[in-house]
Amino acid sequence: MENSKKRDKDQLSFLLKLAGNMIDSLIQGLDLIDPETRKRIMELCGKACAREEFFGSALAIAKRIGEKETDMDKILERANEEILWCGMWERNNNMVICSCRHCGCPLAEHNVVKLRETFCYCSLGWIKSIFDTLFNKDVRVDLEKAIGFGDKECRFVVYI
Repeated sequence: MENSKKRDKDQLSFLLKLAGNMIDSLIQGLDLIDPETRKRIMELCGKACAREEFFGSALAIAKRIGEKETDMDKILERANEEILWCGMWERNNNMVICSCRHCGCPLAEHNVVKLRETFCYCSLGWIKSIFDTLFNKDVRVDLEKAIGFGDKECRFVVYI
């Protein structure tokens, strides 16, 4: 029984490493195409991550908040409390800003993938999905700084 558990754990470790290596290779391939297409593809990955159930679907939590709250400050307060992210969202008029001192991606945080510029665009899709849902309307998200770009922090701006 003990050998079976070890074999299963070794197999899962191998598969995780293989998946990470494949994702890294895909990202390297995306680096060869035009920046706008690269960004759109990675944003799709972020939207998929927002739906992921492992930590509790951030998108489902955003939907519950957005259906119950109408006040922007209350929406942000609840989002900061209930949705797992690398920093705090702060209101600045009709913008919402967040700076993170570490990468918010669990794949990068746990060294499954290498943090690189193209990979950072995944977070744009995640944030856009969350804020489109929180405010029940289309928002724009800019990535002003990113650790994957060589900056010391990530800085996201959401325009409501």
